[in-house]
Amino acid sequence: MNRDILSLDFYGEGITAALASLDERTDTLRIRHIVRQPCRALSGAFVRDISGARDALSHVLTEMDPYMQGSVSVVVGVRGSFLSFRRGTGFINPAARNHIIHESDIEEVIHASLPSNLSESLEVVDIYPQSYTIDDQAGVIDPCGMQGYCLEAQTFISLGVGSHLANLNHVLSACGCEDYLLLPTVLALGETVLTPTEKAATALLVDIGESGTSALLYHKDMLLEAWELPCSLEQTAEEVADLLQNDIATARQLLRTYEPDPVMDELLEDACAPMVQALHKELVHSLNYIQHPPTHLILCGQGANTVFLRVLKNKLATRKARLCSFDHLIADCDADLPVYNGALALLDHALTREQNQLGVAQVKQEGILGKLFSKFGLN
Repeated sequence: MNRDILSLDFYGEGITAALASLDERTDTLRIRHIVRQPCRALSGAFVRDISGARDALSHVLTEMDPYMQGSVSVVVGVRGSFLSFRRGTGFINPAARNHIIHESDIEEVIHASLPSNLSESLEVVDIYPQSYTIDDQAGVIDPCGMQGYCLEAQTFISLGVGSHLANLNHVLSACGCEDYLLLPTVLALGETVLTPTEKAATALLVDIGESGTSALLYHKDMLLEAWELPCSLEQTAEEVADLLQNDIATARQLLRTYEPDPVMDELLEDACAPMVQALHKELVHSLNYIQHPPTHLILCGQGANTVFLRVLKNKLATRKARLCSFDHLIADCDADLPVYNGALALLDHALTREQNQLGVAQVKQEGILGKLFSKFGLN
């Protein structure tokens, strides 16, 4: 039996959407269609104009309709400066000494990791468990079915400004999308793109977009920190425009259509240096980054090319560096563009979480597609 999964990555000034078909018998995920819809009414998941954002999303849903075959689940990826991240620890003491840990206990201890002094302006987007401890036995991956009298969870918590999340929900609801799973895209990228070897070392994942940069840091299999930073390709476009004495629109187009070329590489290397310097300056404000300088660098997103990778690797002094890839996914369409990285990661990560019952994410109406497309007669 097949079912479809649709990801909507609100990335830069636009929406990146990917539709995949899951063969539940073989557990194979096949990318059926992928599209990028520009929209100046958006900056990441920050809505500048609800009407313009609604029109762009409507266009995306209409284009996806011919490729859908059955029931559809939807995952929505968010980015932007209104997001923040922190680590948490939760404890519970079951009533009996030899109590068998159930799923309800796991959900309770995950929720217990939330800080008690959380600002009223913030909403929880996601609580992602990293490891558990039972009766001082650390490093437990799945405590369900185990016996113990004290359960502890180490989690990674994603928060968002409630008003911004509400505006995004208004856009989705206006298009008939009331049932979806909401996740921070950077977490999906980290959990999907990084290899076990990279996570076990100290790895920095960086996604450079046209209006901002997302990044996260792993150390010894633990997700230490994530950032939504103001550094962006727009800074590099301005440098390109200055170097070529050209207008900014032409410079942006050059970056979008970049292909390796000795002359262009030299120009781009000079142009991206200020942005890379700004990115490094932002990262060194973090104590975790200072204490655990990365040895591995993985570059994703619109800025994922060999020139940016080389400049960033030299600036951060990492031993190894590579570009993001999704070689394990089967695609019926051209899904290789770096701008698609986030949408593909959301598909893969949401499926993994569903299969392994990981975490407590913000879910609208059980996270299963209900009224989506009904507004446009696409059922």
